[in-house]
Amino acid sequence: MKLNVKTIITSNTVLKVISCILGYTFWSVLSASHTNTIQLNVPVCFYGQNAMHDIKAPDTVTITLSGKRSDLSALDPKAVAMHVDATQLHQGTNQMIVDNKTLFLPDTLKLVNYCPSNIVIDVQEKKTQA
Repeated sequence: MKLNVKTIITSNTVLKVISCILGYTFWSVLSASHTNTIQLNVPVCFYGQNAMHDIKAPDTVTITLSGKRSDLSALDPKAVAMHVDATQLHQGTNQMIVDNKTLFLPDTLKLVNYCPSNIVIDVQEKKTQA
């Protein structure tokens, strides 16, 4: 019995396998560059805080990030936080903006939106008891 190459290639099983391989290849190439968004609630953290100051600020900020699916899946949502240098704050009311620098985000992710849009941080002297 002689096997014909044309018969083998055009057999139903081989065509199904080839179409599955091509379909998966196209899907993986096109989905890798697809841009997705994710919404996270991140805590507001302070560093360099003076022991003599009392800081009042929102506990969390809701942020929306945009980026490639692979970059978003590599991001650990529990590791993202808004970091505020308390030495840069003056006594009284301070307005803060959220950006990639305060979130320590990689350059591949983009901050699309944050809520509340007007972050107010109030710094007051601690009252000492005599």
